[in-house]
Amino acid sequence: MKQLLIFFLLTMPSVAQKTYFVKDKDTHNPIAYCSVYTVDGLFKINSEQDGSFGVPDEFLKNTFVFDAVGYEPKQQLLNNIVLLEPKREVLEEIVIVPKLETKKTKVGSVKKAKQRIGFSTGIIENTWSFGRFFAFDNEIEETPYLKEVAFRLHARQKVATYGVKIYEADENGFPTELLHDELIIGKIEKRKRISKIDLSPYNIMIPKNGIVVVFEWLTIQSNYYEYEYYSERDKKTKTGKGYNPTIKATTTADQKQSLIKYYVITKNKWENITQSFLLEHTDKGKYPLIMCELTLTN
Repeated sequence: MKQLLIFFLLTMPSVAQKTYFVKDKDTHNPIAYCSVYTVDGLFKINSEQDGSFGVPDEFLKNTFVFDAVGYEPKQQLLNNIVLLEPKREVLEEIVIVPKLETKKTKVGSVKKAKQRIGFSTGIIENTWSFGRFFAFDNEIEETPYLKEVAFRLHARQKVATYGVKIYEADENGFPTELLHDELIIGKIEKRKRISKIDLSPYNIMIPKNGIVVVFEWLTIQSNYYEYEYYSERDKKTKTGKGYNPTIKATTTADQKQSLIKYYVITKNKWENITQSFLLEHTDKGKYPLIMCELTLTN
């Protein structure tokens, strides 16, 4: 069995920091899990449930981007309270077709695999996300509604929280339009390996282009952990810092299914993972694929 855990490591911030808040412009209610990051991608954090977030002193003069599902993204210098405008889109007329739920299908898998890879994130560099493309086919045509999504994960703490976004895919299998108006939240307990989220409340029907399921780390205090590791370069034991959970991945020969986005390297663009991404850690002609399973119904 081959298993690999990958961290994305950048420089560490200073300990001293200031606390800010992000809120709804209309109601002044706090916005939980808002993505807050510098325009150069060197620092990123998510707001807590009360809308608060801390920024190290060294980044206080930077321009920040504020991005939350259901709100217009905003770019500005820091204020004590940052207000976001709710999205007010004119929706086209929608014909609601009642779900029968007489059939159920599963696509993807979260079962143990021979070759397993783990992706995690370090203290400030949560600037990467992983996606998995699901193509529309005859099986999905018969059961086009999303009922549940499951991931294979590992948490070092009692409970870890993560975010999920589901996009319509374009003709090349990359994310385009978000298919829900609030961030989907999942949790995983320390001794469990499979995390499931009920998607029924979102009424998502898979479009003809297929979908991309995106896994996102939430850089919040409850996900934070420290660990010790031996540095070959420094020849001593050091303390590492990161955020839960670790998402498990297997491999696929279909490169189109495997997507990654990391701001610092690709300027916030999605791309297919290349063979060189993991070098010797995957077999020739194989690409990392996050372990994700969809339950569909009619």
